[in-house]
Amino acid sequence: MKGVILAAGIGSRLRPMTDDKPKCLVKVSGKPMLEYQLDAYRMAGIKDIVIVIGYKGEHIERYCRYINDLNITIIKNEEYEETNNMYSLYLAKEHLQGEPFILNNADLVIEKEIIANMLAAKEDNLVAVDVGLYNDESMKIICDSEGYIRDISKKIPQDRAVGCSIDFYKISHQISTLLFKEITETIEEGNRKNWTEVALQRIFQRKDVLFSVLNISKYKWVEIDNCDDLALADMYFSQLNRKITDYKCYLFDLDGTLYVGKNVINEAIDSVRLLQKQGKIVKFLSNNSSKSKQDYVSRLNELGIQCNVKDIILSTDATLRFLSEKEIKRVYVLGTEKLKQSLIENGFKLSEDDAEIVVIGYDTELTYSKLITASKLINKGIDYIATHKDIFCPTEFGPIPDIGSFIQMLEMTTKVAPLKIFGKPDISMVELVAKELNIDKSDMLMIGDRLYTDILMAKNFAIDSVLVLSGDTTRDMLEVSDISPTYVLKSFNVLY
Repeated sequence: MKGVILAAGIGSRLRPMTDDKPKCLVKVSGKPMLEYQLDAYRMAGIKDIVIVIGYKGEHIERYCRYINDLNITIIKNEEYEETNNMYSLYLAKEHLQGEPFILNNADLVIEKEIIANMLAAKEDNLVAVDVGLYNDESMKIICDSEGYIRDISKKIPQDRAVGCSIDFYKISHQISTLLFKEITETIEEGNRKNWTEVALQRIFQRKDVLFSVLNISKYKWVEIDNCDDLALADMYFSQLNRKITDYKCYLFDLDGTLYVGKNVINEAIDSVRLLQKQGKIVKFLSNNSSKSKQDYVSRLNELGIQCNVKDIILSTDATLRFLSEKEIKRVYVLGTEKLKQSLIENGFKLSEDDAEIVVIGYDTELTYSKLITASKLINKGIDYIATHKDIFCPTEFGPIPDIGSFIQMLEMTTKVAPLKIFGKPDISMVELVAKELNIDKSDMLMIGDRLYTDILMAKNFAIDSVLVLSGDTTRDMLEVSDISPTYVLKSFNVLY
């Protein structure tokens, strides 16, 4: 038995992720789609794999070059733009005609047990079907009174459909000969843009051919045509080993995760309330040092989330701890009145003339005179620290400058870098939570919208993370990042 993967397509609906690689190498939960299929063939004990490549096929060749446990044959469809998957299968004729094989398209992510079940089934000819499912985009099948497949098409109405084919086919050596006869006739008549299913449809309609249904409805699978499909696959396949709801302590970023400016992400708010109702520990972490903890409590209470100031951890907290540990008394603050008040309440004196250090926060009240004073002190050799490093702040109107932009301006002006930057991705904030709760890292989960702060902090502290695509990060940014979250969701939602 051989495995056949048709991977010549362009995948235009996943651009820009497919601008420089084929669709089957786009990652789902950190692993290329193609690898899910190869893992399934491995589990089934099928070692001989034929892959028909086309668009950006050199990337697939490179990917497969160092796979030593499978015998992979690469066939090139040089005319992938003018043909379809039937033509790709036709090109593999000399390797497959008259031999049994399992056939699939490369844009599928599946649980690896599916192919093993196909191989173990006593029937020689099978179609893997999600029985009971009806999806407009998928191929549907019709069976006769004895349960044998008699039609396959996207146009089959719901009242006649048994379910959706997932485009995995087990073909016997007899049907292999018949299938390639049908395909060859079609291609040589000049019909090179047909789907393989057109030939299969003709075969299913023959009374002397018996194809059975393999019901795979208990397994996860996603055919990935667009970004919504990719989001669904990320959600399913990142949670195969552990569910998002299996943790004890949830650490939520705020802006971009629960809301974006004034726009509320309702499913995320409802999910937080559900977690609290289930007795989970919920904390809220923010790099935004321009507001007080009570400001955040008031905002969350307005949204229906019950919390108090002890549940809010700000980048300011780590900054205050650092100043106390260093026994610093006098500071100059480039920040809001709320940040200044927080420092005063914790025993620090605000000073311009004899400041021991400069503290920079996200300053929504920034003036040029503040920048001049900070620059003068830094030029005199006074160190400066920053509450966090976010370059911009997400709002309902788009990004606006955050403290990271201020730091870059000061660093370019004075040629001096900050002594220390707190806030995510620095682990100080999450360390405070872990110490307070005396909780194991394996029970903690960070949820945020930024790879380089929220998710990197989780990585630095060795806890699991959820990247939500409701704020700063887009799916194509994740695709090229070397920072990998444990889970990926369009928005935080545990209500499904």
